Amino acid sequence: MKLRLFLETPDQAEALRFVASGEHSRWHCLQPGQSTPVYDDGTMDIALSFDQAKAFWGDISSMHICRQFALVYIADSVSQELVNSLRGLALYAFEGEDLDGKLPQSMLIKRISWLQEFYAEHNNSKALVCNKSDTVRTILAGAPLAFSHILFCESGMNMCLGAELWAYKGEAMRGALAMAGDICATMETRAKFSLFFVQSCIAATSGNSYGFFADRYDNYMAHVDYDMWFNLIQNWQRVYGGGKCQRILELACGTAAVSSRFVQSGAEVFACDLSAQMLENAAKRPLKPHLYQASLIDPIPHRDLDLIICVFDSINYLSHPNQISKCLEQIKPALADNGLFIFDISTLLNSMENFSDECNLVRERDGMMVHEAFYESGKRHQVSRLELFQQWGAGYIHRSETHNQRVYLAGELVQLIQDANMKLRAVHSTDGKANLYPKKMQGIDHRFYRLFFVVSK
Repeated sequence: MKLRLFLETPDQAEALRFVASGEHSRWHCLQPGQSTPVYDDGTMDIALSFDQAKAFWGDISSMHICRQFALVYIADSVSQELVNSLRGLALYAFEGEDLDGKLPQSMLIKRISWLQEFYAEHNNSKALVCNKSDTVRTILAGAPLAFSHILFCESGMNMCLGAELWAYKGEAMRGALAMAGDICATMETRAKFSLFFVQSCIAATSGNSYGFFADRYDNYMAHVDYDMWFNLIQNWQRVYGGGKCQRILELACGTAAVSSRFVQSGAEVFACDLSAQMLENAAKRPLKPHLYQASLIDPIPHRDLDLIICVFDSINYLSHPNQISKCLEQIKPALADNGLFIFDISTLLNSMENFSDECNLVRERDGMMVHEAFYESGKRHQVSRLELFQQWGAGYIHRSETHNQRVYLAGELVQLIQDANMKLRAVHSTDGKANLYPKKMQGIDHRFYRLFFVVSK
């Protein structure tokens, strides 16, 4: 299913400027007053806020789903869709909740006095049923980013992002939209809706890379000498590319620390990243490239590029050799005749010595972040897990990200470059100026922490 998001003010579209939308994407954004929701079985209408949802559809029943349970608000009328979605769940309600006549008598509801009684039940297929909106809002406010909000309208099921819970912040809006998009893309039709289905989508989406870590990336990379990297790349471009370097693209640019230096040099520079939050932070640089959202395997819209770069082991995020081939397939036609593609990898030595079993605690002003790294030697997978604990009220909000990388051997990449009918011009390390290819490749994966590949058409 596609989704259709209704914004409330024009400036909210600015927060989504780096999130692809429109006819060929899975979601479409409508400005205030452009349209009103019309039921379409192939499209899910999404209200930005609860107030907007109430203005569209009135006081309706809703289900708010997190990984551990569902919270159900029962309005005056209850749709059959909601009743069907509650079948098979363990249902609970507070003493004093007036649910008479709201649900079929065959549905057994266990009464509780305290919320911890519900939390203590170790069963993810459970739902707390309420008919007081204040109770629902209070529970939602305890974990504002954890829930997906399903609305059971008279015309059919729709969704809400719940903007009031996260104070209309751009990062949270993008995260909530991504979660809703994954649910709709996987659900295909409303008939496939279930608590377990949505919980599975939430679990798959909540660990995506470069969400909250995007705001901490520059601090994490503070040790990097960006000027040295810039000078290395410039030198290799002069040696192997003939010196002309007017049109440049950086793939997986992050906060554009490298490409912004090329902007300063006077070149026309484009830069893309899959993370919208990374692009938001890149856009804050005083000298910034032309930014857009794309992955490493998306088609490249530019041609006649003198230089394409992909650095800081971003290539390692392509977990299958077929993805490397797809990436090279997009890069080759985008290069000018003398253009170069320069990328680097984190090597086997780097994983085994520096990231095989590490755990660090970083304290922040309003919480802490735990960074755990380990290397799965059998699969040659490098895994980094980030657990963020932020103070919220009297407790903490927990968010997590998992970064998965594949540790490629140099020989694998040499073969993939050859299979793409591209020419490997050089392999360098940061330890010296010598070109290691082809005469000094033996044992290279165990001799250097990082390798740079210089490729042409």
